[in-house]
Amino acid sequence: MNTKIFSFKVEEVALEAQDEQLKLSPGFDRKEVLAPLKERFKAENYKIDEASLSYKLIGDQLYIQGLAAENEAPKSVGFRFGKA
Repeated sequence: MNTKIFSFKVEEVALEAQDEQLKLSPGFDRKEVLAPLKERFKAENYKIDEASLSYKLIGDQLYIQGLAAENEAPKSVGFRFGKA
């Protein structure tokens, strides 16, 4: 199974100074932020491993990092019944 590591810059989520001691980001929905990323990987036949997701701040910008695994064709087991 092929796997890719990704780092996704979330453009609309960055820290903004509130005062000298506090920086806040605007509110965001994690599922909405991940939707375009999931679509991008779906087009390549990959699926994001949501257990691997890590939310990181680099500077004041939010990045989502994690793994995406290639979708494998389901394996089927066939049985034949009948008289031999």
